[in-house]
Amino acid sequence: MELPDLGKQCSASTCQQLDFLPIECQFCNKIFCKEHFPPDYHGCTGDYNKVVTEVVGQGGTLHLCQLPECKDGELTPVICPGCSKNFCLRHRHQVDHQCPAYEPPVNPMAEAAEKIQKITERLGSNASSKGQGRKSDKLSAKVQLMKLKQKSSGQQSLPQEERVYLMILLPKCHGVTSQPVFLSHHWTVGKAIDTIATIARVPNRNNVLGADKLLLFRASDGSRLGSMEAKLKLLLDDQQLFNGQTLILEYMGQDCQCLEKFKDYKI
Repeated sequence: MELPDLGKQCSASTCQQLDFLPIECQFCNKIFCKEHFPPDYHGCTGDYNKVVTEVVGQGGTLHLCQLPECKDGELTPVICPGCSKNFCLRHRHQVDHQCPAYEPPVNPMAEAAEKIQKITERLGSNASSKGQGRKSDKLSAKVQLMKLKQKSSGQQSLPQEERVYLMILLPKCHGVTSQPVFLSHHWTVGKAIDTIATIARVPNRNNVLGADKLLLFRASDGSRLGSMEAKLKLLLDDQQLFNGQTLILEYMGQDCQCLEKFKDYKI
């Protein structure tokens, strides 16, 4: 499935990813993604520092973002029309501050992608061979990858070129059902599991002798992703793993090679 050439590239030299909701900096007039849009985050070459120095130095006020975990502020109020709270430019969009008034836009492309994903998942679960399953995984991952890039959690210091985006279906005993993440392709499966467990706050007893281990399985057929020592990049090169794929994280015996009830896991 070919995706249309939408969006613009982020101007930050360390990013340059294609963003479907690009933002223009009002100080240097360059285009950035939402992560690098704040002037401090892209080393703004415009008049931002001069404006901040003049306004704050004259007793001006920085209007602080009302998102609890954010400490940023703006020189002028940025009020959300849905919840009437003030936010910084990075969190001004309703989806970024989880506004209770947010209504997802009607997007024919997204609806089509969702239908394709459901079809490919169904094909994958009914595949009669590993070859058919891998083709289904590849197509499903391609459709899902664009969504994951917008909402995944991970180490922000990881370079874009080594990030692997995955949708993780969490253990049945966990209160949350799924967690989108990004990892480094240089990591082993073991390190990937440890990182996912930390991000999703899943208890990790992989270093406890005799305890069930957290293992990764493919959501399409329940097969185990690989040994703890396997490198993600090697799995990607061998098409045993795809960027954007859905995997299941579950406690099982360390010798388990297949998750029998894989169809019971849902996003």
